[in-house]
Amino acid sequence: MDANKVEWAGILCSLLGVYFSAKQARIAWIWNILASGIYGYIFYGLGLFSDMELQGFFILMALFGFFQWTRLNTDWTPEKSNRKELLLGIFASLVFGVISGYLHVRFVPNVSFPYLDACLSGLSIWGTYLAAKRKIENWFVWILVDVVYISMYLQKGIPGTAALYGLFILMAIYGYVSWQKKMS
Repeated sequence: MDANKVEWAGILCSLLGVYFSAKQARIAWIWNILASGIYGYIFYGLGLFSDMELQGFFILMALFGFFQWTRLNTDWTPEKSNRKELLLGIFASLVFGVISGYLHVRFVPNVSFPYLDACLSGLSIWGTYLAAKRKIENWFVWILVDVVYISMYLQKGIPGTAALYGLFILMAIYGYVSWQKKMS
């Protein structure tokens, strides 16, 4: 299949996943599963192995999120994390990134941006966990991660995906505002 068509399919599924997340609709997790499968394939071809592995984790977390959002009532309110949870999440994400980046440098040929990619993956894992647990801070994590991903994807020659991450930033701002209104 044409690489451009695959990328555009991933972009569409990703946009639908974030859109429905902001709307607090459970179907968001189905779109996220599809997007993760497509992007796992794309990132493998680009040597972004942390991103590729992250897609497998995203699929598992999407299943968790789908059932988490099913289990609780449909009229839910987002919550805030406490400072200790946030600091622990940042620390764990960065430790994951350093260890994973080292393992990729040591054992995976042709790896691109091993430490940066792995740290972004660690933060993405944490952001997904926060989203599944309905913590409003997930939107801040995504804004930070997406800003950095844009530069990395431009350097890897996938400008459509870089543009997608620009849209993700706008959608994360929308998601934050939407969830904040629910909390008020």
